[in-house]
Amino acid sequence: MFEQILQQSYLVIEFLIVNSIYAVLLACVVVLTKLIYPKLPKRIEYGLWCVVLLRLILPNDLSFEYAISSFVNNWLISNEQFQIFAESHKVSTVGDIMLGEIAPGGKFVDGNLLVSTSHIEPLQIFFHAIPEMLIEIMYFSWLGIVALVLLRYLFLRVKLLRMLNRSQPIVDYTVVSCANRWRLNFWIKGQVHVIAEDQYLSPFTFFFKAPIIFIPRKIITSKNEPLIESIIAHEMAHVKRYDSLWLVIQNLIQILYFFNPLVWIAVRRLSQLRENLCDEMVLSVNQLKPADYGDSLLKVLRFNVSGEIQSGLLNAFLGSKKQIKQRVKAIGSFKPFQSRPTLELFCVFIFAILFLPFAHQPTSEIVVNPTEIISKQNEDSPFPENVEKYIQLAKKSSND
Repeated sequence: MFEQILQQSYLVIEFLIVNSIYAVLLACVVVLTKLIYPKLPKRIEYGLWCVVLLRLILPNDLSFEYAISSFVNNWLISNEQFQIFAESHKVSTVGDIMLGEIAPGGKFVDGNLLVSTSHIEPLQIFFHAIPEMLIEIMYFSWLGIVALVLLRYLFLRVKLLRMLNRSQPIVDYTVVSCANRWRLNFWIKGQVHVIAEDQYLSPFTFFFKAPIIFIPRKIITSKNEPLIESIIAHEMAHVKRYDSLWLVIQNLIQILYFFNPLVWIAVRRLSQLRENLCDEMVLSVNQLKPADYGDSLLKVLRFNVSGEIQSGLLNAFLGSKKQIKQRVKAIGSFKPFQSRPTLELFCVFIFAILFLPFAHQPTSEIVVNPTEIISKQNEDSPFPENVEKYIQLAKKSSND
């Protein structure tokens, strides 16, 4: 039982640490791209930051023959200093190889174990140099904090759902016709419901299968048609982009990687880009003037709507004061442009193919002498007493 828990802690912490490092390297590429090309289209930048977050939940042994990281990893493995470091931690690494955690498929030939170097990742070698006790502390600390944060997240969602259940659908002809018009402008299939309630902070969109646009009742009763249309148009853009679905994925990644500052930086940048892209979608339809649309942001602020539920769960019309200031500035300088979504999607796809996989392809096989392994057992190995047993099992498997 204890060995199973220990093995699980190694797998989880290894996954979190290795993927965190991979994501940092990927983020550096994104930032460097933005510095080299400051006018990088927002849709491409948004896609690149999404790739950074997705890297955190993908297998850390994901590999592709032509990925940039394959060349980097192959160079690192051939580096003399790295080989010396790997040699000094051979026992724990080979012990895991026996368990099939790093290099499944090893085989015995003439009494020696042959292991493909395609599965011995440089970062995994460094990871196994971490003391066993520290791994256990990290694992149980992470597990406890994730459980608490996840409970809080679920509590907020339940609270939000209860508020939505109390809300009333808006039947005002002006509001309903405005919602239908913008639904058709964005080629949205299916019905989008608009509801109102007395509380909460800002207009927002919720759900993605049966989307709901929420507007505070005090804004509806103001009868300010340009304001209401601006809000509906912006939230309908969120519906078109399925932002509510991505926010669920984004929130879960934040919970799992609460300790990683990069995740919070990426989420903040994605939130800003998401609102900018929705603003551009609305203004590109040419039914609202940029000045009127920007003024709507400020008018919603003047209504002083606020609430308890955190806006990080939602696609809200407002954001932080800094974000609102940046949006108003971008709206004021907006110029119609020809969007090329297919080309932009292709650019993000090529970036993902080149940089998402961080494992390297098979290059050679290393030969490990089982007798030498047994003679060099030490306390750093996670399962020193099982090494000889797994060697015998591997020999038997190879003979079969």
